[in-house]
Amino acid sequence: MFTFTNSTQFGHHKLWLAFTISVVAFAMCLSFSVGNAKQSADISGLDIVGEGSIVLLTLAWILAALASRPPGKVTSLLVFGLGFFLFSATLDFLDEFLHYPDDAHWISMIESYPAAVGMVVMTAALYQWHLEQRALNLQLRRREWDYRDHDKIDPITQLYRAEYWKEQIHKLQQVNKTAVLAIIDINNFSLFNQQYGYAEGDRYLHEIAQLVVMNLRQHDLACRYAGDRFAILLPDVSPTQAGIIINEIKVSIQHLAFRHNLNANAIYTNARSTHVTLLPNQKLSAVLNAMLFELERPQKSAA
Repeated sequence: MFTFTNSTQFGHHKLWLAFTISVVAFAMCLSFSVGNAKQSADISGLDIVGEGSIVLLTLAWILAALASRPPGKVTSLLVFGLGFFLFSATLDFLDEFLHYPDDAHWISMIESYPAAVGMVVMTAALYQWHLEQRALNLQLRRREWDYRDHDKIDPITQLYRAEYWKEQIHKLQQVNKTAVLAIIDINNFSLFNQQYGYAEGDRYLHEIAQLVVMNLRQHDLACRYAGDRFAILLPDVSPTQAGIIINEIKVSIQHLAFRHNLNANAIYTNARSTHVTLLPNQKLSAVLNAMLFELERPQKSAA
């Protein structure tokens, strides 16, 4: 099962969280050590709302980056740049409550320059993020085709769900293209969950999903169909070639060495599959029903 601690990256960013807290604390110490409290008549509520919102939103951006991104150069540059911007924004917010003496004009300089430095650093971070995203897009082509909608992504396998798979099939049929459809089913996966727990089962499905994607061509598509079943769409391929690809995926799953917790002994499983060539004039629902029936036949005969 996914929890807050293992579905975010906060555990890897303790130093950056401490850095963020230190930035706010330093700005507060600096302001209160130099400034004096303003009279209530001199305080503008509108300015407090506006500048306070900037501080809160900058904090939210930092937390969002730390929650969603793994450690690395891009994350470090983002948080470092946002930290400088947060420092300036915090000083700007606090001077709505404090009055600084004439000989403390230097604090205005300190208030302005870190924000400019932060913007430069964040610009460099965004460029590095662009390069990173371009590389990720090349890797994700076998997971998503013509658009990205994270609401339709399965959180366990990080693959799209069956609805997306069906949508792409319908689009191929609309342009009169044939494709091979395949469904791969992990054998006895319910027993795996019973023996090792659902959290380990989810982790195992995630590993299998990565393995399935690695064995596909760049323009193929892998999705999670349901439970322990994976749906694959193979356009521009002959039934023989598709059979080879599917068989190689099953062999890879069979040789996947999964280790439970600290146990050194590997756990192995295998999978069964079915695949058909879908023609433009065929009804997808009827073909899927036949495929699912084919998958269930070995289980019934074994029983």
